[in-house]
Amino acid sequence: MKRKRIKQWDDGDSGSFTDGTRFRLNRVRAPEKHQFGGETATRRAAGMTGRSSGFVNINPFARDKHGRLVVDMWNQDGSINKRLLKRGCKNKGR
Repeated sequence: MKRKRIKQWDDGDSGSFTDGTRFRLNRVRAPEKHQFGGETATRRAAGMTGRSSGFVNINPFARDKHGRLVVDMWNQDGSINKRLLKRGCKNKGR
């Protein structure tokens, strides 16, 4: 488990930390920013981490084909992954 600070969200399921490391949330599949629902998914993810000033705890699993860390992420409100899945950002068969 590591504690990191999020610099920005690229879309609802990926972004970068302040140290430059790029990440992707494990098992979460959100629309890209330019797709229908993408802006909403990005705002939702940013809102979940905004209350903790961007500080989150992560548990890294692996790296994806683009070199990003695949992580489980949580803050004082609970798991970011689980809350996004509950709101419809599911990995629909991919």
